[in-house]
Amino acid sequence: MPQLAFSGSTRAFYDPASWPHDLPSDIVLISMGDHARLLGELSEGRVLDIDADGYPVTTEPAGPDIEQLALLARQRRDADIAAVQWLIERHRGELSLQLTTTLTDEDYLLVHQYVQDLRDVPEQDGFPTDIVWPTLPAELLATGA
Repeated sequence: MPQLAFSGSTRAFYDPASWPHDLPSDIVLISMGDHARLLGELSEGRVLDIDADGYPVTTEPAGPDIEQLALLARQRRDADIAAVQWLIERHRGELSLQLTTTLTDEDYLLVHQYVQDLRDVPEQDGFPTDIVWPTLPAELLATGA
């Protein structure tokens, strides 16, 4: 029955029948069926790991650490700010052209407060694991682009 070699140190599979070089010293042999099962699990998002005996196994990927969570939160914050920047720019443009503004003065202040609340997200006590995201009334975004 054909088998593959697996090396925990290189995290690689080798075909001992056709590999032209010396195999790593820490190889273990696995069946082709186990190899196929591992590949299937990897294609589903699991990650390759090694058990205590040096055999390949798959595990759930580790979740993001605190630094990664903070980065993701700041990226969302920046995207949320960018998503409403056009409202501020349009209002300023309408004022400079002495046009009737699409937003009322109160709505314009709401948008500015929303942006400031987004900027303050990293200052929240629960940041970055427990964030209360500010919201903007949906009708403000429905005023046309």
